[in-house]
Amino acid sequence: MALTKKELHQFLLEHSREQLADWLQGVAKDSPDFKQRLHFYVATHKSWEAAVQATYEAIERFGALQAARQTPKPAELVKQGRFLLECLRACLDFHPEKGLADLVERSMISFDAMANEEAKLAEVQREFASLHLRVTEIDAPEPIALAERLFELRSKSVAAILPDSPRAYMGLLGAQGIERYRQLLEPTYQVVVHGEKPSHRTQREAKHYLNRRLMLFEWATITEDVDEQVAILLAMSRHPQDVLTVATYLETRKRPIDAIETVRHAYQKSASAKLAAYLADRYERQNQSEEALPYRWYLLENEVTSQRFEDLMKTAGKGRQLSEWRDRALALIADRAKSLHIDLLLGEERLDEALLEARQHGAKLSAWRKLADGFMAKDPKLAIELYFDCAEFALKEREPGTHISSAWSLAIDGATFQVFNSRLKAFFGKHRVNEKYVARLVEAGVPVTKLLGSLDSQSRKA
Repeated sequence: MALTKKELHQFLLEHSREQLADWLQGVAKDSPDFKQRLHFYVATHKSWEAAVQATYEAIERFGALQAARQTPKPAELVKQGRFLLECLRACLDFHPEKGLADLVERSMISFDAMANEEAKLAEVQREFASLHLRVTEIDAPEPIALAERLFELRSKSVAAILPDSPRAYMGLLGAQGIERYRQLLEPTYQVVVHGEKPSHRTQREAKHYLNRRLMLFEWATITEDVDEQVAILLAMSRHPQDVLTVATYLETRKRPIDAIETVRHAYQKSASAKLAAYLADRYERQNQSEEALPYRWYLLENEVTSQRFEDLMKTAGKGRQLSEWRDRALALIADRAKSLHIDLLLGEERLDEALLEARQHGAKLSAWRKLADGFMAKDPKLAIELYFDCAEFALKEREPGTHISSAWSLAIDGATFQVFNSRLKAFFGKHRVNEKYVARLVEAGVPVTKLLGSLDSQSRKA
């Protein structure tokens, strides 16, 4: 029978102390975890010294797991970590005076040695960090000694001891402590920012270096030296977006010229579309079209599209270099994007050039249609030929379209009618089209049946 919490509590109150004591000891005999908690509970009700001793024993037991190379599962680690936190908080509540920092740090180090990236473990580590800050505020250590201790704990951690240092400790560190912390980071700064070659490192030393590198990045978020911030953040940038983040930061600090120079230097080291787009945009905002043009050109080379071409032409127009850049861009597009080149020639009504290129290199159906439409007034007979070419392409793509009816609209005199009639008979003599196709043409006003004359109607059935 399951009892409610209230019923269980009432039963225990009514039970004799002797019976409960015997029963608790029996449970503790068969459960090491319960025995450990029971002993600590007793210790916290005896004296400060007993509570501290019980906490030391709990830390040693936890550390023994690592010595025995028995790494518990995350759930067990969380359980053990929370028990250590319970012990430490009980000691602090029992006697909230100086002297607990060493205990907290021992617990953190033991837990960190077996921790990993599990979210629940990270939560326990944050609780340790919060408790460490609390006991450090009570101890009020000498600032330089505190800086050195924080640096050692962070740099030698396995996971993430004190993830918010030194930010959370700024008030305790003061100017002296903060300066000392920065001094300790100086060798890492020289390696990261100035590219000094580090000496050969063991696996453990490499891990410590990665910790210090992270600490340097965190330092960049709190230092008031903007140039130092930028130097660190840029040195740690691995992607163009990282560089742009630094540039945005500089812009918020009212330093737009420095932002542009930062991105420009990064672009010179490793060009990218993101950096080029930023530079082109910022130079154009400052009415420096000539400075923007190389970056617009890079963007077109990187991605040959109509939008990139239009952006380049817009910028070139502002700089009064439109003709020069158009010719250069069209040459690039003609070499790398034939379809786009034909579209651009059509847009500029350079029909003869567009037709020549379409015949040499091929073109999309939409381009052939534009060519046919373009030649309607200039050369109706050629337009009729092109409309029938469109009908040929459309039939292959199963898109009947209105190409033949468009050609019929041009058959208004003897010469154009002769061209139309000749192409119509050739089309139906070559292709097996169904009755629906013929019906659509008749509905559009094309007298197909009459014009085809002697052609066998069955040859037109699918």
